[in-house]
Amino acid sequence: MSSNPTDRRSLLHTEGSGISDLSTTLSEGSSTEPRERHAYHRASSSQELDFASIDPSPGYSSPTVPTNTFDFEQRQGLGLSSRSHRPPSISRVPVGGRSSVSPNQPPSATFSTTSSKSRASPSIPDSSNPLLTPPWHRHDAFTREGLRPVTEHTEDGDGVSVKGKASSFHEDLEGDTGDDDGHSRRISMNNDNDETRLMDGCPAKHDIHSSRRSWLSVSILALSIYSTVFSGIWLVLAIVQPRYGKRIRSGHGAITLSTASTLFALFAKTIELSFVTVFVTFLGQVLSRRSLIKDSRGITISEMAMRHWVIQPGSMITHWENLKHAGLSVVGAITLTAAFVAMFYTTASDSLVSPHLKISQPENRIMSTLVQMSYANNDYIGKNCQTPISAKVDPLEGPNTCLSIVHAGEAYHNSISYLATWAKINAEGLATSSDMNNRPRAPAMLFDNTTVTGSWIDAEYSDMAKLYDAHKRVINNVTLAMPHAALYYASRDAKNEILQPEELGGVGEYTVRASMASPALNVMCVNANQAELAPLIYVEFPHAKTNKSDIPNQKLPWSGYENEATVLPGKQFFNSTPLDDIFLWGPKYNRQPPTFGMWPIEYNSVVNVTVKSSTGGSWGADSNYLLIKAVNTTTTDWTLCQLRSFNVPSCSSMFNMSGTSGAHLESRCEDPTDPLAYAKSQPKTPVSEIISPKIDYRDVGSTWIKALALNTGISNANASNGRILAQSIIAAPATGSPKLDPLLPSLAENLAVLGGNTLLMSATHSTPFHYWNYTPAFLTPGKDMFFTATVASQEYTSGPTQDWQKMFYVVLILVFVTNIFCLVYFFLRSGLVTDFTEPQNLFALAVNSPPSSRLGGSCGGGPEGDQLNIDWHVKQEDSSGHFFIKDGGNDIHGHELRTRRQPNVRSMTSYSKLSVQRRSWL
Repeated sequence: MSSNPTDRRSLLHTEGSGISDLSTTLSEGSSTEPRERHAYHRASSSQELDFASIDPSPGYSSPTVPTNTFDFEQRQGLGLSSRSHRPPSISRVPVGGRSSVSPNQPPSATFSTTSSKSRASPSIPDSSNPLLTPPWHRHDAFTREGLRPVTEHTEDGDGVSVKGKASSFHEDLEGDTGDDDGHSRRISMNNDNDETRLMDGCPAKHDIHSSRRSWLSVSILALSIYSTVFSGIWLVLAIVQPRYGKRIRSGHGAITLSTASTLFALFAKTIELSFVTVFVTFLGQVLSRRSLIKDSRGITISEMAMRHWVIQPGSMITHWENLKHAGLSVVGAITLTAAFVAMFYTTASDSLVSPHLKISQPENRIMSTLVQMSYANNDYIGKNCQTPISAKVDPLEGPNTCLSIVHAGEAYHNSISYLATWAKINAEGLATSSDMNNRPRAPAMLFDNTTVTGSWIDAEYSDMAKLYDAHKRVINNVTLAMPHAALYYASRDAKNEILQPEELGGVGEYTVRASMASPALNVMCVNANQAELAPLIYVEFPHAKTNKSDIPNQKLPWSGYENEATVLPGKQFFNSTPLDDIFLWGPKYNRQPPTFGMWPIEYNSVVNVTVKSSTGGSWGADSNYLLIKAVNTTTTDWTLCQLRSFNVPSCSSMFNMSGTSGAHLESRCEDPTDPLAYAKSQPKTPVSEIISPKIDYRDVGSTWIKALALNTGISNANASNGRILAQSIIAAPATGSPKLDPLLPSLAENLAVLGGNTLLMSATHSTPFHYWNYTPAFLTPGKDMFFTATVASQEYTSGPTQDWQKMFYVVLILVFVTNIFCLVYFFLRSGLVTDFTEPQNLFALAVNSPPSSRLGGSCGGGPEGDQLNIDWHVKQEDSSGHFFIKDGGNDIHGHELRTRRQPNVRSMTSYSKLSVQRRSWL
């Protein structure tokens, strides 16, 4: 089509023109210039258009028609001859562009067509009639390219140029049938991008309501159920804090920590994503349904943006105006809460649900241990001593030789550690107490990898001042209780199902407290003068066989003196002494006193490990004895010590294993609140039965004493060990009562520490009880015995590891409650409505809706201020089923939607139901 106004006017001149002229003109216009389709322009809703000023076609002068006059019944045709054939389609002519023709005026043109279905071919006019707007001229005031305005020039009778702009919203879609010949006319404005006019009704293709059986409804409901169920499971896991035990650990056949953490994180993420999807759908349903209700307050732009708080939490910062306008409403508060819990859900899951190493609260258990011997069975201990020298090579002394090495090594190690503690105390002058309960505890070592700590018990019998007042002599009496060594094996036994550190990546930990008969060693040392001890010294006997010594006035016994140190004929016990009531010797106590071969010199000691029983046999005696001499400047007395072992009713054993700090075995004694004290597990057993001395221990003790060279005083060997012990003897003070030195250990304490390892060896693989109910002294392969214990183990478990992490319970609870709320909401609804807050739906709705003056100025930078609070409603045009959105403060006068199409009855039915629903608190 030619863009030259002169050329275009030539097609519309009032003189008659033939068909050939028209065809030639059209052909030339089409070949030389591309046809332009003018762009769509939306006019302001408040703009008053002067329809009289709109030029329907270049070169055509239209008579003025008042804008408020649309009486189609009184109008005549647009100059079309009633005698000509009616074309199948007449292009849309802008309102005001048609002429008022007198009823008596004849038609001015006659059209004919070769095809009633071809819109591209113009009707051929009569040569005497003018041609009106060409049927291919579809656009008016704007070109298509770049939406730039085009000025159309027309000349009226006075030669005045008139410019016109028309809006596609100002249309009347009624057909005009005022022509008696049945000519059909349309009065309309032009659309933007296609031939479908906006005000033609734009009926919805689909219903705004989808049933419960639709894919959208089913998928949302499935996601809601999934999110509800698993968020509930997550909350239960966080509250119950289950322990996963051997299901999550290092090793074959179990789930490793990395795999478990990944699975938990994956499920937490799916819960978060499903929660966000479900809640955004719920929010869209609430707002969309509210916008459809006629008497509701509608929805605002800030409320439409609330979905982004959940999907894009950062929008609460970048678009804080929406938060300010919508955050204080009920739905806004719910959405704001959902946004925050969605942000922190994976963090909450990692803190409260994902598996972490955690020490549990102590739980009561019945544990078992493999028992293979009675307590202090020296034969069994010797046979199991680790040595490359087999019994075949040394069947007599092989086991004892091995035990001697073990005793010496363990005893000296323990003593060195104990003395180091006292050395620090002495060097720093940090005096300890004279009360045994507050003095350094006895150390020990088990299997070179377990630190053992003993306990000083019976402190009331260790008060030297009281004992001195009662017996008028220095009595150094201490009792050392050690934990039961069998607890180590029980804790490591797979049958007790305690996860070991190596199963937890080397960082696990557990603590076991057991009600077991803890072994104890009592050491009582009494100072006595030569006259008081003479009845017990062989060289002082009337017919003793002695040898000369290099030391003046010293007598040495002959090598077989032990066989001659027997009870006199006619008597049952050895000689009595002033010490009988202290050591419980003689007929009164049915116990034999010891005998020694000679008087040891200063810093030396002699022992007796062969005390006879009251019946005269070697079996039945329960103690070993040591006689030692301190330097004369300390005291002129000799010191006699008795060592014996028994079980303690007031103690329990505790074993702690840590992958970072190692193993520790400890005794817990004399705690009245300790429910695992051994006596409480044996309520019917008399205490006297529990504390009865263990006869078998004398054999273990005798091997230990010989291994420590404590009998070297018989040859005046001046052993270093004896010297240290002699230097720790406490002498009677010149005035007052003796007491334990707060800067030095006593003789009894040193001896107890040296003998602590014998208690551990005696309890290894032994019964956890104070009795032995089997005839053989040891069992092969062994028997499981059960005892009461509490276990606090570190396993992979759900729950918080720090107190501050408990605040995330709020997140898990709110997500679960919100999921339940949304699920109930979806169940109560018969289906879903179109979510008009979704961008694609909102865009389609907006571009098919009239403009609003209340959003003036927002087309560039977006709405702001009070524009965010404008209430909007989704409405439906009654006749066509077309949906559009309008603000609640403006009507759409001049934009009435009409159509000739059949209405979408289904959409109208859904809308009519939804629009009359009662308003809810949401």
